[in-house]
Amino acid sequence: MRADFQGVPLYFAIVEFLERKKGRARDVDIYNALREKYDISFTTLLKELMKLEMQGIVNVIVLKENERIVELVSSYK
Repeated sequence: MRADFQGVPLYFAIVEFLERKKGRARDVDIYNALREKYDISFTTLLKELMKLEMQGIVNVIVLKENERIVELVSSYK
């Protein structure tokens, strides 16, 4: 598994994707966009989102059991 793509860490790619989507996206949309460039599993993405949430960079809102919305914290927009 590659940790990064052309020197760009996965966490940065997630934040960059969210910025392009005006700060809000579903976790599945993030995964589908990033799996083309990164050799990651959905579990790996969720772990990375958890790290970003613990650092105060994103908020993860659980809508249903397998449906989440990821939002950039306003100070990172």
